[in-house]
Amino acid sequence: MRWPAATTFPRWQTINQVGVDNVIRLAHRMGINTLDTGQFGLALTLGGGEVTLLDHTYAFSVLANLGVMAGQPVPDDLQRPGYRVLDPVTILRVTDRNAKVLYQLDAPHTQSVLSPDLAYLMNNVLSDNEARVAAFGSGNPLELADRPAAAKTGTTNDFRDNWTMGYVPGLAVGGGPAMPTTAP
Repeated sequence: MRWPAATTFPRWQTINQVGVDNVIRLAHRMGINTLDTGQFGLALTLGGGEVTLLDHTYAFSVLANLGVMAGQPVPDDLQRPGYRVLDPVTILRVTDRNAKVLYQLDAPHTQSVLSPDLAYLMNNVLSDNEARVAAFGSGNPLELADRPAAAKTGTTNDFRDNWTMGYVPGLAVGGGPAMPTTAP
């Protein structure tokens, strides 16, 4: 996702100090499987890597859960070293036409991915309504009256996708209009 120009330098400086490959390894642990180490430079700070909406939302869910990833185990034959070991859960329950439960996920598996302290700091930054006023105005749709809501908006390099990622404790959502191909 692209970020406003005013925030480019701090992000560039941070990724330059910790290293692009370290950032990508953290992204892998947080649930993003679509980035490979060694393929990106500092342009990664400007949205230079493609990420699926599901992976991006799953990574934000780690922040929503104070650093804990929740999901179902990745099958052994699909596991890759250094990548997430849990997959997002997309089906919670299946019933037949008589309401008989055929499948139900009672409790997801969990794994600590970030320290709760780091997740709290990220949540604090991403839920700062005052910081969003310049871009979205006061009383914008990203503000909730009854609780803090973290949100991040952005576009891909070619402006093909325009996403909003958002979360409150225990719930993360991602969405926006997207063109399925690069064709005009």
